[in-house]
Amino acid sequence: MMAAMLESMLGERLGADGVVVTSAGFGPAGIPAIEDAVDAMSRRHLDVSAHRSQQVTADLLADVDVVLTAERDHVVKVAALSPATFRVTMTLPEFLQLAVADPFGGADDIPGWLSGLTSQRTAGHYLRDDIDEIHDPTGSPVRAFEAAVVVLEQQCVEASGLLARASA
Repeated sequence: MMAAMLESMLGERLGADGVVVTSAGFGPAGIPAIEDAVDAMSRRHLDVSAHRSQQVTADLLADVDVVLTAERDHVVKVAALSPATFRVTMTLPEFLQLAVADPFGGADDIPGWLSGLTSQRTAGHYLRDDIDEIHDPTGSPVRAFEAAVVVLEQQCVEASGLLARASA
């Protein structure tokens, strides 16, 4: 859902050709989106019915500008697959906290800015610190699922705005 929202929002702001958003996770590959997600995205005029899960791999992480995850455990797993990617991998709420405090301040490029946001972060601290994350609403009642999606949508609006301004 995060990938669909960010792709749509960034595409509107930057043009579809300038944005590549990929969704990947740590579960089995080839699983379709759950019906609650399809319904929630449909209400937002996004069609994820053809989505099939893919697994995160080191090759997939090779040339990314940023990796935004839902959970901090995902950041740890990404860093294990690609240690160099740790500096540009954050939970979506963590990215928003850091980026709002330093909205593209002083860097010459987006990867430099993103790495700068996390330059004080160490793996040890990351494992111990309380990092904001998005909890998976899968299996929640429909009303709770939709409430979680509303929060995700608000965060994606903020993130796409920050990333679009940084790209300008």
